[in-house]
Amino acid sequence: MSTHPVDDATFTKPLIRALHRHVDQLAASIPGPNTHTDHQRRQRIAAAWVYLSAVVAWAEDHALIDVTLRTGLRKVPARFTAGHARPVVALAQAMGKLTIHPATQWLMHPAYNTALHAGTPTDDAVQALGDWWAADAPSLAHEVTSGPPSITGWIIGDLLQAITDERRKGFALAQTPWWVCDFLLDRTLIPALTEFRHERLIRTMDPSAGTGHMLIRTMDYLWEWYTTGRCEPRSAGTTATGGTRVHPQWALPRVVASVDGVEIDPLTAAIARLRCTVYAAHLAHTAGYATGPLRLDSIPRELTPRIGVADSLLLGKVNADTYASAHPHLATLPGASFTGGDWDHAAPAGQPEPTPPVVLGQLDLFDGIAA
Repeated sequence: MSTHPVDDATFTKPLIRALHRHVDQLAASIPGPNTHTDHQRRQRIAAAWVYLSAVVAWAEDHALIDVTLRTGLRKVPARFTAGHARPVVALAQAMGKLTIHPATQWLMHPAYNTALHAGTPTDDAVQALGDWWAADAPSLAHEVTSGPPSITGWIIGDLLQAITDERRKGFALAQTPWWVCDFLLDRTLIPALTEFRHERLIRTMDPSAGTGHMLIRTMDYLWEWYTTGRCEPRSAGTTATGGTRVHPQWALPRVVASVDGVEIDPLTAAIARLRCTVYAAHLAHTAGYATGPLRLDSIPRELTPRIGVADSLLLGKVNADTYASAHPHLATLPGASFTGGDWDHAAPAGQPEPTPPVVLGQLDLFDGIAA
């Protein structure tokens, strides 16, 4: 039986129940007619605010950003302020600290987090949410004996499905437990490591990346492979051996370059980008060659994962016009392919194929890396 907090119902159920209570409180404070349709709208807005507050709390608990939410959102009488000290504004500013890195800049963008911009809860409701995070909410940083450390953001990945709107469930967002990820990787990635052990780079792709659970575990496997030349199975199977061992300083760019993902829901993809970027930086710190504290605003921009927003069933199979007719929002989404070039759509009949997209802008991840 796993003792990991994300598998422990005595930890997760009270947390989710409390967050749902705050969703209801925030939703009730948002103006709108008393209709079923408008109730759903207000619930979506409230869930967006509450969920991103959980991401802020996780980031503060791991010292990734300055602490604001965990110390309480001070409510200052309006006569002493120009409005900037309101709880709603304070929470929005705390959320804004999450967007400081190029990999996380879209977390609050209207095209990625539409519900967040669709309405505003009252100061009293937000103050109550802030008070709960400061006084009663559990820490989202925890020690583990096995499985992913809490710096991977596993809990915030799970919470996206647990508390956000029904529309995201329509994208079939279903979180894969970490031990299921390990089971799958033991039977897919480890055999691939053995087969392609002489390759300098092992390329992986998750076409339905979700919040990044499989990508995070893949990074663990590849980190072990590149730094030791071998990879032990987590559940059952044969150890992969025969890889080329490289210094952790050069292993990390290989890990980042090896992990690719595509996700159809913009906010879900943005959370995956956040988690994978932070975890890549964490690996650098555990290896002992990164200096200073692990903070979101100091993570090198090259630790940016390739996680795009697209319909992976259509991408590369249809031309750009057909794709846009099926997904007009995704076709105009800023930063969709994000880490390089435009998406590689199929060419219309009779026209030459487009050139491949540039990977990761102009950055050469292998500059100076020995073959």
